[in-house]
Amino acid sequence: MNKLMIAVVALALGAGTALAHEHDEKAAAGPSSTISGEIVDMACYMSGEEQGPKHAKCAGMCVMNGAPMGLLTKDGALYLVVADHADEKPYEAAKKLAGGNAKLSGKVTKKGGVQALILEKTEKP
Repeated sequence: MNKLMIAVVALALGAGTALAHEHDEKAAAGPSSTISGEIVDMACYMSGEEQGPKHAKCAGMCVMNGAPMGLLTKDGALYLVVADHADEKPYEAAKKLAGGNAKLSGKVTKKGGVQALILEKTEKP
């Protein structure tokens, strides 16, 4: 009986920790924001600041092949663009706009020195 009780308590603590972690992750993201800018492929942008119309074709290929996306605003702010696991359609739509301008909406979060936009909506400007 004691082993069963210990197992139940351990399971309950583990579930509580998982729920608390999930809550903390969601609480860390701010309210929905809409941000406009160029969708860049992070691999090329971070290694050589590749961007703009001359790089659009490459950005599109890189993103379609799995390179992470970023949103570069006119004032130079860079957001890592990540999919919302509840609805990945806006992320897939954003991939098609890589190398061009877009208006993206979602929750902004900052962790470990990285700011990201958890994507909820993708629009052409």
